[in-house]
Amino acid sequence: MNAENLTQAMKNCGMRFLEFRRGTGIPPYVAGMVTSCRPDEGRLDRTVALDDPALVSKANAGWFDLAVECGLLSVERQFLLSIGVPHPDAVDHTDMEGVWGLVELLDDWDVMGAGCASGVTGSRYGHPAFVMSALDGSVFAQGTVWQGSVGTAVLPCPHRVQSLRDVATLNVGKPYRTAAENEDTLAWLAR
Repeated sequence: MNAENLTQAMKNCGMRFLEFRRGTGIPPYVAGMVTSCRPDEGRLDRTVALDDPALVSKANAGWFDLAVECGLLSVERQFLLSIGVPHPDAVDHTDMEGVWGLVELLDDWDVMGAGCASGVTGSRYGHPAFVMSALDGSVFAQGTVWQGSVGTAVLPCPHRVQSLRDVATLNVGKPYRTAAENEDTLAWLAR
């Protein structure tokens, strides 16, 4: 998805795409591991049954409650959203990497419905598949579909979670990681 299409798709779901952000010191692939963390590591969830007739409205409310409660949104309602872009050395369209997009949440938003349907925050209407971070990396959020429910998992203070630190350490220098990913990972591990 090019920047123009991305801007329009985000507008349609109540978000404003501001710019791509590289060199944040926050590796998107680590933020995408929130659902592998346990509650005793700080993970908080809000879920809605797949067969609930109010699935999208309840899932939106759960996401927003966690985003506000845990500090995902800045004062300006900005956050980072991982966006799939072609890997620098891509050989085909499936070779993607996550790059942070700086996003502003508008007043009339729909992360779990229109956002998912457009491919910005999910795979189809009511089926989230997103990775988000607070601007400073102090909170990670992941939207996903579980076996019988959908929802959001949030992890405050992710840099303190040993399981994430272990995965990040193992990923440094791997041939499938870009130089930028390695730099972000090392910066994140230095926190």
